[in-house]
Amino acid sequence: MNNKKKFALIAALSLGLVMTACQNNTSKDNPSNEPSVTQSSKKEDKSSTSKEDNKSNKDKDEKEGEKKTEVSLSDWEGEWNDMGRYLDKKEIQPAFKTLAENEKIDENGAKENYLKKRHCDFGGLRIKGDEVEFLNDFPDKNPELKGKGVYKFVGKQEVEHGGYKMEWDIFEAKNEDAPYKYLLMMPIHGEESLTHFHMRYGDDKDKLLQEEGWYPTFVKPSTTDQQIIDEITE
Repeated sequence: MNNKKKFALIAALSLGLVMTACQNNTSKDNPSNEPSVTQSSKKEDKSSTSKEDNKSNKDKDEKEGEKKTEVSLSDWEGEWNDMGRYLDKKEIQPAFKTLAENEKIDENGAKENYLKKRHCDFGGLRIKGDEVEFLNDFPDKNPELKGKGVYKFVGKQEVEHGGYKMEWDIFEAKNEDAPYKYLLMMPIHGEESLTHFHMRYGDDKDKLLQEEGWYPTFVKPSTTDQQIIDEITE
């Protein structure tokens, strides 16, 4: 083989090797890059979705929190008797003797203190929606209407009385002719013995919150004398 043919063959082989090497490098680079970009995009999408989910959950929690703190007067809907109207009944009087013994004071003093604690200026309530009717007697005794008001919830207030913490739900009258500007309400409780709730009423919210030892109490019309006795002597 002459020199020209040798050089031609060598050149052809070298060019073939160079082309093969370039193709291998290109093949190695592209496959490794493309999945990397796709995987990164998936991570970014997942991260973005996670942030959106977290925001959605946070918004949901905040809305649920608002629902829990919002109170409706309809939670007390129904007819209610003033507990204080039971306290002069003949059947109830033995309870004050037991109360006096428990508190180690005379019977007259025990009854006087308890009457002050439960004192109320009206005999019953009718609550429907956000409207309250104040009655001069129990609702089932064909009472006269002393006044009525439409009330809106304006907030909660925690106070401490006698070493105990308690929370009032505060309602403010919408109508100017409502007999009381503010109502302070506690949730209905005592279902296992005497279903009842406590309420304060008046025009000075701060004074009502600071009041000591005054808890007008309202019970269901089906309440029995024995339930009242048990409440006094417990």
